[in-house]
Amino acid sequence: MQEITERYENTGTYQGNVREFIETVFSLTGEEIAKDTQETVPPCPQEEGAPEEKFQIEDESLLKDFITEALEYIEQIEINILNLEQNSEDKNYINAVFRPFHSIKGVASFLNLEEIRDLSHNLEDLLDKVRSDELPVTPQLIDIVLDGADALKTMIGQLKDNLEGRGGEPFEVDTTGIESRIKQIEDHRFVEEVPNVKKVGEILMDDGIITEDVLEESLKIAQGSPEKKIGETLISKGKVTPKQLSQALRKQADQISDTTTIRVDIGKLDDLIDMVGELVITQSMIQEALKKQLNTDRNLMRNISQFFRITSELQRVSTGLRMIPIKQTFQRISRLVRDLAKDAGKLVAVEMQGEETEIDRNMVDEIYNPIVHMIRNSVDHGIEMPEERIKLGKSEQGLIRLKAYHRGGNIIIEISDDGRGLDKEKILEKAIKNGIINSADSLTDQDIFRLIFLPGLSTAKAVTDVSGRGVGMDVVKQAVEKLRGKIDIESLYRNGTTFIVSFPLTMAIIDGIILKVGTEYYILPTMAIRQMLRPSRDLYNNIIGKGETINVMGQLLPLVRLYDLFMIYSI
Repeated sequence: MQEITERYENTGTYQGNVREFIETVFSLTGEEIAKDTQETVPPCPQEEGAPEEKFQIEDESLLKDFITEALEYIEQIEINILNLEQNSEDKNYINAVFRPFHSIKGVASFLNLEEIRDLSHNLEDLLDKVRSDELPVTPQLIDIVLDGADALKTMIGQLKDNLEGRGGEPFEVDTTGIESRIKQIEDHRFVEEVPNVKKVGEILMDDGIITEDVLEESLKIAQGSPEKKIGETLISKGKVTPKQLSQALRKQADQISDTTTIRVDIGKLDDLIDMVGELVITQSMIQEALKKQLNTDRNLMRNISQFFRITSELQRVSTGLRMIPIKQTFQRISRLVRDLAKDAGKLVAVEMQGEETEIDRNMVDEIYNPIVHMIRNSVDHGIEMPEERIKLGKSEQGLIRLKAYHRGGNIIIEISDDGRGLDKEKILEKAIKNGIINSADSLTDQDIFRLIFLPGLSTAKAVTDVSGRGVGMDVVKQAVEKLRGKIDIESLYRNGTTFIVSFPLTMAIIDGIILKVGTEYYILPTMAIRQMLRPSRDLYNNIIGKGETINVMGQLLPLVRLYDLFMIYSI
């Protein structure tokens, strides 16, 4: 924050009250500065003829930061409004939806993004009515907030496109419908939330560093000199040291945020992981060379062993930098299920387990689409209509369960529903009709279930808007396998289906074996190795017209020598 202050004071790019600017940026985290630490900075004089209406953003980084933060806030809104729908009496969820709108509104106002500011303000007003118990939590209110969040997301996306030189005029979004719906259920009064944050003076007094009398005296002095903060007054009077003040300010910040993060460009993380990968390869080469040398120097071997341990730990830590909880993906799906169920006229709840399970950031977007397609099929073809469920003795509300956990070096994601289950007879009938199998074929349940991954095999009676058109489970299987994953099915007719999808935790690391060809070293991925063996001389053959072959378990396989393949003959 100090860096931002200096930047705009020194360059003069920002013409106005620097303190107001800082307070606006603080609002990104819902933070407010305690009154007794505020400093009033007189506005910088404007040049004659300079425009007064708008703040000109000469450095686009501030706008880019807003776009990133705002999209994260909208995700929080979607997550917590769905939680509020299930727990309408929980005030924590109401506040958790209110605060992001408040933050978006504050910064949008500062950046003169009037459309975003106005819509955020109206939604914030609406939620404030809910907080003060003037309005109940109803399905209509939930719909308005979600639609408003969608509109904000669209506007921010358009803002991003324009910033990157794409698209036309920003904010081609008609929000009048949303705003009129808001006006129908609230009276436009706005009460701003004030976080309960202790002031610096109170913290110093609680720690026994100053007395109440000293604090009151310093406050009187500070009131007479608005250019001075309370902390500066206490230091100038010798009542506290700079270190004590710094510790108090840190405690104040801790009241607002329990965690501190830093944004790092994903490209930089990738570069780091690539370099660590090179280091690990070099380590393996050293290890192999030492085995051949049969080195007996104990000190050298001890130091090298320590180097190996550090390298392994560095690899583990650097890979972990790209890992994020799968929670965001699950919560996006929760919103999707709500919308799909509403469109299909069904009642569907979502349960999530293992949301904190971590996965490589680069894989999050890749796994989303196949998971979404399985969810669409569950809502459309799996979960029955409420009246049908009641006839079957089920609850009228269906259930989709998302579960994630680690197993070995993989992340396992289970997508379950309590719907119709897979009808084996219909699957077999369709497969025989399409000539995929013969009626005489003997298949296990798993074999039958796997048939749904074949192109063109669908038992759906009709195409719907929910599950889509022309994209079958074969595409899902291809997408999963492209990520080096696999998919299994468990199903019980009329009792539901579970898709069990397994992915590697990260795509950044591939296990491999180091090969030496001539003086060159290569790495062969272990996933490309079917079998390793050291054949005896009698297994080699040279067949006219086919070249060298090798007999492996009675099967003749072509023999390819790597030095020929890579044209390396300096052996």
